[in-house]
Amino acid sequence: MGGLSSDMGVVAVARPASVFVRELSPEEAQRLRRVSRQSKVFALRQRAQILLASDSGSPASEIARVLQTDENQVRRVIGEFNADGMASLRPRIGGGRPRRIDDAARDKIRAIALARPRDLGEPGTRWSLTRLRRYLIRHRIVDHVDKEHLRRILQSLGITAQRTRTWKWSNDPLFEAKKGWVLAAYKGAEAGTLDGVVVSFDECGPISLKPHAGQGWFTKGRPGRQRATYNRHHGVRKLLGAYDVGADRLWGHLEKRRVTAAVVLEFLRDIRRRYPATTTVYIVMDNLSAHWTADIRRWALNTNAGLFPTQTNASHLNRIECHFWAYVEFVINGSDYADWTEFSKATQAYIRRRNRDHHDPRIIELENRRKVA
Repeated sequence: MGGLSSDMGVVAVARPASVFVRELSPEEAQRLRRVSRQSKVFALRQRAQILLASDSGSPASEIARVLQTDENQVRRVIGEFNADGMASLRPRIGGGRPRRIDDAARDKIRAIALARPRDLGEPGTRWSLTRLRRYLIRHRIVDHVDKEHLRRILQSLGITAQRTRTWKWSNDPLFEAKKGWVLAAYKGAEAGTLDGVVVSFDECGPISLKPHAGQGWFTKGRPGRQRATYNRHHGVRKLLGAYDVGADRLWGHLEKRRVTAAVVLEFLRDIRRRYPATTTVYIVMDNLSAHWTADIRRWALNTNAGLFPTQTNASHLNRIECHFWAYVEFVINGSDYADWTEFSKATQAYIRRRNRDHHDPRIIELENRRKVA
């Protein structure tokens, strides 16, 4: 017998032919290059990169290897583009075949992603998507998964890449008692049930007269520029700030002198004069030594003022801190003032505006970012 013939009903099955993108128009090529470089959506960037690589003559297997994705995915992207053109760039979501990674595998992915690589015998302190993908495949947690699929799995599990935060442990033996005093004072002042007013006090700074980085609206790809060279002939300032919790009112004074106990006492006296002598003024401030000298304590006893200390390493309980956060965002970030006179005018203008428009959603949002009490 010779070779098998079609008369016997046998059909030869060949391997899939190489798939390449159709010829791109100049407009399509330009748009794909722009998407591959500038899009913030990973799936769009990857699809554009696949199409450009195919247009340059790379086969699907090579593209899959370089981009660390599945060869069938490469073929699918090329096929959809050949059929639908630029409209195919947006990945189709929903429907489709059942997921290949079951709940048991997802539980393992979650546990591994939340662990540090070094705890699992791997070098490094954090996972990248590439390293996590390789680990999952090497340890047979999954047979295959591309980076974008892995990203979606992590998002569905509530896991995202975030900056770590720091915290300090307070060794204050009166931690709970001081916390209770401060929170009770805030609650009473806001409810109007306290037999006096509560004022939060602290310093913000040191502040230098130099270009400060910030954000703004600019033409795409052409951000604003700040000069990087400056001199240090202007010294520094500190903002002495006070906040009336019940009245929701802010005061501030830029101080060019070194903040000593005498400077603090001078500012506190100015705040105290804003209220009748019969009104008790409760002042919340941190444990800086310049805040708690004998002169300041004696002044408080003689002027119907009470001093509330925050716990050590817990200055975040001082309500003035969240107002400093908004002040820095509105007055300092993105600035380049010519001199301290201009800076001082901007500071006082912000304080007046803040007290006038204290219900402004933008101001409230910034203040609430740091508001913990």
